[in-house]
Amino acid sequence: MKTCSFSVTAILLTCAASALAQTTLPRASWRYYRVGNTGIQGDYCEAIWIAPDGNPYIAGFDPIFEEGGFSKFLHNENRWINFSNVDYPIIGHPDLTGVVRVMDIISDASGKLWMGTWRGGLSFNPAVGGSSIIRLTQANSGLIDERTTDIDLAPDGTLWFSNGGTARYNPASNSWTRWQFGNEFLSVQPKSTGGYLVWCSTRPPYQDYTFVYDSTTQQWTMIDVTYPNGRPGDVAGMPGTDCVDDVGNFWALRLRNPGDYDALDYRRPDGTWVSPPEPYYGVTFNIWAFKAYGNGRALLADGAGRVYQFNGASWSNLGVWRQGGYTYAVDIDAAGNVWVSGIGGAARRDVLTGVWQRYRVTNTSNFDNFNSDLTLGPAGTIFAGANAGSGVGGMVRFDGTRWTGWNQAHYGLGYDWPFPNDNCHALTFRPSNGRVAVSPLNWLYGVFEWTGSAFVQLPPLTGAEKMVEDSLGRLWALGEYFNLNVHNGTSWSSVPIIGWGQTIRKDPDRPGTVWALTGHEVLRTDGVYRFSRTIDDFPELTTQSDTFSGIAVGGNGIAWIGCTVQLGAGGSGGGLIRLDANTGSYTMLRYDLGWPMPGKYVAPHAVSPDGRVWMTYISTYQYFDGGLCWYDGRRVGVFPGPEGGAPQWGGLPHTQIADLEVRVVPGGYELWMICLSRGIAVLSVGQPITVPATRWP
Repeated sequence: MKTCSFSVTAILLTCAASALAQTTLPRASWRYYRVGNTGIQGDYCEAIWIAPDGNPYIAGFDPIFEEGGFSKFLHNENRWINFSNVDYPIIGHPDLTGVVRVMDIISDASGKLWMGTWRGGLSFNPAVGGSSIIRLTQANSGLIDERTTDIDLAPDGTLWFSNGGTARYNPASNSWTRWQFGNEFLSVQPKSTGGYLVWCSTRPPYQDYTFVYDSTTQQWTMIDVTYPNGRPGDVAGMPGTDCVDDVGNFWALRLRNPGDYDALDYRRPDGTWVSPPEPYYGVTFNIWAFKAYGNGRALLADGAGRVYQFNGASWSNLGVWRQGGYTYAVDIDAAGNVWVSGIGGAARRDVLTGVWQRYRVTNTSNFDNFNSDLTLGPAGTIFAGANAGSGVGGMVRFDGTRWTGWNQAHYGLGYDWPFPNDNCHALTFRPSNGRVAVSPLNWLYGVFEWTGSAFVQLPPLTGAEKMVEDSLGRLWALGEYFNLNVHNGTSWSSVPIIGWGQTIRKDPDRPGTVWALTGHEVLRTDGVYRFSRTIDDFPELTTQSDTFSGIAVGGNGIAWIGCTVQLGAGGSGGGLIRLDANTGSYTMLRYDLGWPMPGKYVAPHAVSPDGRVWMTYISTYQYFDGGLCWYDGRRVGVFPGPEGGAPQWGGLPHTQIADLEVRVVPGGYELWMICLSRGIAVLSVGQPITVPATRWP
C-alpha cells in the first residue's frame, strides 16, 4: 500500500492570546483502504494478463466512485499488489470517468506493460513499480481521449492501439503515427514472406468493415461485408482481443451463406484458411471473450458464462465461471490454469481439479466504502462492518496483508454471515477471550460473538449502536434510546442513561469503567459508580436545542466533549468541554469566545499518546467544508478534507467519521478512521511527544 507523506501546518496559540506562529508536525502520512484499491479493486474487471511467473495482472474498478486500476495477484500467497488511482494519482482523477477502466493489457519485448483505458492508456514497468506509471494522453502520445479497446505488439517492436482509429508507437524512434482506419478489435499477424498484417474489426454482432494494414506496402485495405457486398469467406470480424496465436495463426469470423451464422476459422501466416469444428452451432453470435494461444489452440467464453477450450482438434466444455454474459477477458497460464474476468470479478480454473475459484471484492477486498464500525484486533488486525450490496453483507477483517470477508459471496475464501441482513452495525474486539462481539442490527437481531469458527449469541439483548470491553473483561453495549447494558459473562444488566446512544469508550485508568455519550448525557460508570453530566448541567448550553457531539477520553478522569452552543441572534456555534470526572470541574471553549479551532463545530474522537485531542471540524452540518484537526491545549494542527483544499488522496477523504481508533506502533501511532462513503483512512503520526495536562485552560 503506497502512502502519501507530508508535513502539516499547525496554528500556535493560547486561549489568552491571539498571536500566531508556524510549526510543523513531522512524519505524518495517509493511506486508504477502499473498494477501488484493495484486492481485485472492483467487480468490474475487463482485462487480464498473465505474467511470466504465472501470476495474473487483473484490471478492476469501482464504477460508483471511479476508483481502481490494476493489481497483481500472487496466487500461491493469496495476496494482491494494488496499483490504483487512490494511491497513484497519475492514473487519473475520479472526475474523469473512464481513466481507471483498463480494457486490455500487453507486454512489450522489454517487459513493460501497456494498457488501454476508456480514455487513452497507461504504461507501467513491473521491474520499477508504481513510480513508473505514465498516463498516455493526447499531450504525450498519439492516443486521443477515446477508448483504447485493444493493443498488440508487432514483430518489428512497434505497438498498435485501437483508439478511435489506429495508433502506432515506435519505441526505437519514440514516434507516433495515427490513421483514421480501424475498429474495436486489433491483432497483428506475421506473414510467412516477411512483414505483418494488422487486422482491425468491430465487436460482433455489429459487423460492417474490417480494415487490414500491410507493413510491406504500408497501405490499408477494407473488407466490406455489408449487404450486398459481403461474400462467403470474407472476414466479417474478430472474436476478441487476442486473435493471433503463438505461431501466427489469425482467428476470425468469416461469412457463410446469407442468413447463416459466421464461421470461426483461422488463417495461417501463409494465407491459407483452416476451418476447425466449433463448440456448438451459432457460437459466433455469442462470443464474449476470446484468446488464441499455442499452435491453433483457443479459449472462448460465451453469453452463458461458459468457457470452452480448443486443443487443436476439438473443443472441451470447461464449465461456467459465473452465470450470464459480460465476460471480457480469458487467458491461460503456462501450467494450463484458465483465468477469466468480467462483470462479477474474476475466476481461475485449476487444471488438475477442474474447479473454478471466484475472486471478487467480497473475498479479496474491503468490500464497502460505507463501513459502519471498526475495531482493532491483535497482531495488527482490524475488523470492520461491511456491506457489498443487497444480500451480500457482513463484516471484514484485514491482517495487514489480506482481506477476509464474512458474507454470502465468499466462495470458500471467507466465512458465512448467517444473519438476515447485510451489515454488521457494531462490533468490538474482546481482549479477554480473543473474540469479536458483533451486533448485526442495532435493535433486532441481538449481540453475538465470533469464536473463530462460528457465531454464538449473548442473549437476550436485541442489539447495540456501539460496544466496548472494559478493563475487567465485561462487554458494554450502548443502544438507541435510554439503553446501556453490561454483560458480566453470564447475563446483561441495564445501566440508566438518557438520550440516543452515540459512542462508548473504555476508561484507560479506572477499573471496569467506561464513558458513554448520548446527545443529551455524558456518563462515566462501572455499573455502580456513576458520574453523569447532562445538557442541563452546563449553564452555557440550551436544553431545548443544544446537543453533545463526540467524546475523546484521556487519562486521570478527563474527557473532552463536543457540543453546540446557542449564540442568540447569531444562531449556533461549536463548543469543546474539558470535563474532570474526579472533581466535577470543567472548562468550555466556545466558538464566540476565542475559539481556536479551524471550523465552527468540532466532534472529538480520541486522545493520542502524545496528548493531542483528535477531532473532526466543520462549519455547517453538510460535512463538506471541514477536516481533521488536533488540539494539545496551545496548538491546533489541521488536516483539511477534500473540499478544504486537499485532494482526496492526500488528506481526510470525508469529514463524517463513523469511528476513530488509535493504535500505537513503533515510532508513533496510527489513527484508523471510518470515513463514510470513502472506506477506511489511516493517518500515521511519528515522533509522539508528551503534552502535560497543565497546558489546558
